[in-house]
Order: sequence, then C-alpha cells, then structure tokens
Amino acid sequence: MSDFLTFSNAAIAAVLGLLALVASYRALLTSRTPQGSTAWILLILLLPLVGTLLYLVFGHANYKRFERERRKSDEDVFDMASGDQIVHAPCRLDAFAKIARLPVTEGNAMSLLIDGQATYDAVLEAIRSAETTLFVQFYTIKDDDIGEALRDALIERAKAGVSVWLLHDELPFFGLPGYFKKRLEDAGVRLARPKGPQRLLGPFQFNYRNHRKLVVVDNKVAFTGGLNVSKTYVGRNPSIGAWRDTFARFEGPIVAQLALHFSSDWMWATGEDLSQVASETPPPAGDLKAVALAPSPAEEIAAGNLYFIALAHAAQTRLWISTPYFVPDRDVLTALRFAALRGVDVRILVPGRADHYITYFAGLAYFDDLRSVGGEVWMYDPAFVHQKVALVDDDLASVGSINLDIRSGLLNFEITVLTEGKSAASEVEEMLVTDFGNATRIDTDLDDRSIFIGMVARVARLFAPVL
Repeated sequence: MSDFLTFSNAAIAAVLGLLALVASYRALLTSRTPQGSTAWILLILLLPLVGTLLYLVFGHANYKRFERERRKSDEDVFDMASGDQIVHAPCRLDAFAKIARLPVTEGNAMSLLIDGQATYDAVLEAIRSAETTLFVQFYTIKDDDIGEALRDALIERAKAGVSVWLLHDELPFFGLPGYFKKRLEDAGVRLARPKGPQRLLGPFQFNYRNHRKLVVVDNKVAFTGGLNVSKTYVGRNPSIGAWRDTFARFEGPIVAQLALHFSSDWMWATGEDLSQVASETPPPAGDLKAVALAPSPAEEIAAGNLYFIALAHAAQTRLWISTPYFVPDRDVLTALRFAALRGVDVRILVPGRADHYITYFAGLAYFDDLRSVGGEVWMYDPAFVHQKVALVDDDLASVGSINLDIRSGLLNFEITVLTEGKSAASEVEEMLVTDFGNATRIDTDLDDRSIFIGMVARVARLFAPVL
C-alpha cells in the first residue's frame, strides 16, 4: 500500500511539475511585458498548484489570436477613413498621426468642459439635439441619477427615430442591472459590450478592457475625455469626495475620426458594419489641426506608450501632463527624464489622495526618478484629479482617456485627441495654471518618508505591470 501511495504521489508531483512548466512557457509567450512574464513564472514555479490554477483562470488567454483578429477587424474599418480636410504640409502632429494610423485633419474647433456638471450638461444637451445618429461609449455607467439621465436622454431620442448605439464595458454581476438595459433595448437603443480575448473566465476580463469615453452626435459634434457616468464624477461618492476632471467638445473633420474609432469598436463587439453611418466628414469649424489617437492592446507598436514618448520628444520648452496614475513604463519614464535633462519644463500633476491605493503607492516610487533630473511632480489638493490632459509648448494639447501608466500604455483600449493650434493650447494652459495653483510640489525623496510608506511604495512598484 505504501508503495502505491509513493508511486501515486510521485505521479501527481510529475503531472503538477509538467503543468507548471507548460504554464510557465505559456506565460513567457503571452505576457505583455517581461515583468509580467517573470511574475507569473515565479508564482507558478514557487507554488505549482496554486500558481498554475491562478494562471489558468486569470493569466491564460489566446492573446495572439485576439490581437491578430482585432487588427484585421480594425484594418477593415480604417479603410473607410475619409481623405477630406487632410493636412498635406508637414506639421507638429505628424508623428502622432503615424502612431494613430490616421491623417492629420485641419479646420477643427475644441472647447474644454471642466468637471462633471458642466460636462454632463453639455453632453446631454447635444444628445437631446440629435436628429439622425448617436454613438455613445463609456467604460463605466452606474445606475444612479447621472446614469438615469443619460439613459432617459438616449431613450427619448431613440423613440424620436434617432439611431442610437451604446457601448459599455462592464463585468458580469458588477455592471448595470437588467431592467436598466432592458429599458434601453425596448426603446430601440442598440446595446453591446466590448469583447476581450477568449479565456476560462469568459467575460470576466481584467485586462484588454475598453477604457474609451466617446459621444458622437449626428457625425457633427463629438466629446471625449476622462469622465465616466456616475455620481462619483460630480463629487458625490462619499469614499472619494470632491472630483476634478476634464472633457472636451469637438467640431470639424476630427469628428469623423472619432466616429471611425467607435465604428471599429462596434464592429469588433457585434460584427455590425457602421461604415455607411460613420463615413460622413463634417465641414471645417475652426482653425485647429487635429488627429484622434486610439491606442489598442491588439497593436504591435504599443501606441499608448509611444504617445507619451512622442509628447516628450515634441516638447521644446514645456511638457505638462495631468494624470490620475503615474506608473510609467520604463521607456516612457526614460523619455520624460531625457526631456527634463534637455531643459524642458516637465511637470506631472497627480492626485493628493488615492482611489486605488496600490496604484497610488506605486506612483510614489516613481517620483524620485523624474525629480532627480529636474522634472517636477505636483499633488492636487482640493479633489481627486482624474483628468488625462497634456500640454506641449504653446501649441500642442491633448485631451482623452489615456492614463500615464502601464495599463493604459499596453493593456487598455484608450482614446485621445491631439490638437495643434494656439487657441486650444491657450485654453488648456489656463486650466492647468489654475490646477497647479491648487497643487503642492513634491520636494521630499522617498527615502525621507516614513519607513512604512517607503516599504509599501517599493513593494507596490513591483506590481506596476498589472496595475
């Protein structure tokens, strides 16, 4: 009997060892970063049973197939891109256009919407004026009075004969209740959820989430920025409190590019081709050049990281970035540090309070890297600052959904609009000057903080690739 048990134990150990090796090899092939591969491999080899099970549930997915098929889907949609209002002369946005795989457009207008109430008022007013089509996309929509106002506006327009498409990224059991979505669908609103890679957890996707926020009205007016749809974004979440965020309203040919990005997400989610609906290019509405850049984890070029690197390389005198999370990829951090060494005024505005504590403490471990070469980090005091805004010199501005972290750079679908022109840059500058006036510059090294904070920050930084 003892011989049989010994043989059985040896067989089980051999099977576990083989599974651990296979899982480690898969982690090496499929993880998005070397750090991610290392973390999974260490967990699997140190704890073969637990590590392998966790990897099969949370880590393993057919990423390569997902990336290949999503790229093909996007290529089919991007073939619809109109050649109207394209800038042919060289301009400061050319590098960003190459990252975006779309041309720079001219004849655009932008206006900032600062904080939640102003944003919701403007977006709902535009929605209620829709006559033909509405594209609406948010990462988070909550069943509260803010979400209900959006729902009711979409229902009213759908009943009036407007074609309404709504994309919403949510986890099962944690998203909108069934009755909320049923009311939308009963009114004729087409509702869909973005798809991620196939995995054991199915729709429970923690990576490859669609973090874009976008509203396009009649292919004439579009909005994007940092806000989702809930009372949190007007400062009524008791656990977070006051909230600082930014959206932007766009008119002109850039609206067609934003509609195109919605179309690519809708095509992937449902298979429905909106090319005939989204192909119209609006007439000129201002003097701004612009391009819509929408990083995707299915791309081979890591467009989210390249976006920040391109900002750093474009900056000659100033690079101001407002981001809720400062957990940069190594290449992005190097580009920011080199910009500071070149004499560029590099400032990063981050929250002085946390909504995700691990991300907050991981950020503390990066501050010294930038400060050591002359860059500055400022903490915003009055509220949690969630805006994703960049200002380069006196002529380039960016407003969108891209956080300065590895998740936005490699793991999420994001979107931003970059503009070239002094009018938009001046508006963004005025806003950021006010924000920095309400912030405190960080002048304390991590080593000079308490032992506890230093330890937590350094440990949290180890998780940077998956935060």
